Amino acid sequence: MLNVAVRLNFCVVFGVEEAGRCEVVEYLVIGAGPAGLQMARFLHLAERDYVVLERSPGPASFFRTFPRHRVLSTDDNWLFEGAPFSRYSKRSFPNADDLVRYLEDFARPLNIRYDTAVTDVSRYGARHVIIATGQRPHLPSLPGIEHAETYATASTDPTEYSGKRVLIIGRGRSAFETADNISATARVTHTVGRSVQRIVKNGDEFIATIDGSGELCYDAVIACTGFRRDTSLDHPDAHVITGDSIRAIRHSARALHRTLEAENHGVPWPHRRLRNRPDSLATTISVRAREIPDGLADVVVPQGQYALLYDEMPMTQRNGFVVTSSQVRHYRYNELIAVERRMHRKPLERFFSEQLAVPCIA
Repeated sequence: MLNVAVRLNFCVVFGVEEAGRCEVVEYLVIGAGPAGLQMARFLHLAERDYVVLERSPGPASFFRTFPRHRVLSTDDNWLFEGAPFSRYSKRSFPNADDLVRYLEDFARPLNIRYDTAVTDVSRYGARHVIIATGQRPHLPSLPGIEHAETYATASTDPTEYSGKRVLIIGRGRSAFETADNISATARVTHTVGRSVQRIVKNGDEFIATIDGSGELCYDAVIACTGFRRDTSLDHPDAHVITGDSIRAIRHSARALHRTLEAENHGVPWPHRRLRNRPDSLATTISVRAREIPDGLADVVVPQGQYALLYDEMPMTQRNGFVVTSSQVRHYRYNELIAVERRMHRKPLERFFSEQLAVPCIA
């Protein structure tokens, strides 16, 4: 539990003070983006005591601004326990406004307090705090970067760069999105990554020192250097949901919710039984390995004639066979005893044949 420094502030924010008594919420979720909304939906369906605090007047504030050119890079934008995203867009590359509408509808039944900024999580009387504040634009520590426009502030009107020599710093989605937008009107468009060493402003021009190319002159410099997780509210006792995509976020949120349900409410982690045979395990694992998100792992625990498969657990698990998208690790008494990196059925079958002769602690 967080150390509550000022419980009165919590009461003022939530309006739960009655006759001098201050209620403590069980789960406080900070942020109403995809991560916060997904966690809130799980808590809502489990009938837990929760509230979501969001500093903006509505959900999905990030996607109201980004991507700047309003085209998403994937159609895999749905959340668990929500309507199919295909109801909002059937495009392979949907408009970001379609995702905003989807998240607005997803948020409607949830207990969310908008226009509520959080600056210090220790002020709130919550038994469990979940930080889902998402990402914000990142600028590298490059000499002269302060002279550049940024992905967040640069104009999206390509005519603004007509006839200009433009340097775009970055090699990710935001950089190529920006380059594609202005390439038809700009005189020159260069997209470079970490090879930029410094930027110097000389009158209306920018002189960029680029490793391997020397000093080059530009009329505009745009820093499209990606995003980093917002760590401003991190607290050692708080839980964090993060991910580089909505797919990663929804799976990370589900894993955290299952962990909290098991630890705080005695709800067993969902699992299924498999036949404890090398061929059966290899067939299942070779398929599952292609579906496991980064940062999570399936855990297989042999128990007599059967093996229990716990899907998408935190990678801190050190019990039985721990399966990721790239390898299977076998632990005995929390000690790593074998690894298999060939994630096809035949190599896995041989691996399980050898390892099932070794006792596996349930």
